[in-house]
Amino acid sequence: MTGPNTGEASTDMAYKPFDADAVIDATAPLLNLRIAEAHRAGIKLNLKTASKMAALVEQVKLGDGAEPAPVYRP
Repeated sequence: MTGPNTGEASTDMAYKPFDADAVIDATAPLLNLRIAEAHRAGIKLNLKTASKMAALVEQVKLGDGAEPAPVYRP
């Protein structure tokens, strides 16, 4: 058994749905951005799309020996 009470690292991670509003609210002040309400829906949609794209990339399993290519060749 693993977890906080056993002294071992837990492999169970709680799933938290992506909260675009929280990202906007947290990062806009850090970047000194004033976001108009008219633009918020578009920003939110863009962040949700980026989150879905990142989730697809995270699903790719790489072997231990996987290294990035030094030069991109299509």
